[in-house]
Amino acid sequence: MTRGPSQRDIQAYENVYASDYDFEPILVRYRRDAALRSLREHKPDYIIEIGCGLEPLLPHYLASGEEAVRRWVVAEPAQKFAEAARMVAADHPEMAVEQGFFEDIADRIVSEYGRADMVICSGLLHEVPDQIRMLHAISQVMGPDAVVHVSVANATSLHRRMAKAMGLIDDLQQMSGRNLLLQQHRVYTLESLIRDLQGAGLQPVKQGGILLKPFTHEQMRLVLAAIGSDVLAGLGKLGEEFPELASEIFVDARLVEG
Repeated sequence: MTRGPSQRDIQAYENVYASDYDFEPILVRYRRDAALRSLREHKPDYIIEIGCGLEPLLPHYLASGEEAVRRWVVAEPAQKFAEAARMVAADHPEMAVEQGFFEDIADRIVSEYGRADMVICSGLLHEVPDQIRMLHAISQVMGPDAVVHVSVANATSLHRRMAKAMGLIDDLQQMSGRNLLLQQHRVYTLESLIRDLQGAGLQPVKQGGILLKPFTHEQMRLVLAAIGSDVLAGLGKLGEEFPELASEIFVDARLVEG
């Protein structure tokens, strides 16, 4: 039986993601850059960010030279992350923080703020127990011309292919120890991500890859000093060029007309 969102161990999730673990801070930066590119492309006036971690996107978006937005709503269940978002909101009156699992508070967000021009669901969909419920909640808060940006871990990434070749996993979609530690429930392919989006009435309009990562997080942390920033930047470009091998994938989608 699928567990509801309230059954997630949000305290354990918060503790793991608040720690400086392996290569993840670097991947967060590349994941954030993908979301920012989508935001700059669409220039929305009202944005909903689902799950912000310790760094909400709004300051990064404004720092990239974009004009102020009318409204930015962060939906965040973890106390520590919600508090971090409120600290940012203290300097940005256009930003509101709603604490709770997004699937549970989507109605409240629409009632309070209306429907959004853009929704950011970055690095999250593969972690929720009921991804279809999450996607239907996203559809509910989107205006008729809105875009949702979704990024997830990639089952066909180069480092998972390497793990399979080494005999560490039997199947590319097998859950690893790290997947389980981070309370992840699935590993997406681009095809399965698009299938879930379409099942929730969302039609993809753009897709791509985020950072080609040859090795595990722990191994990448160990070799980072040796490969240097130029190689890392090259791996970022290769992730965009070869999304099927990238560490993560993203899809931008709109509501299906009618």
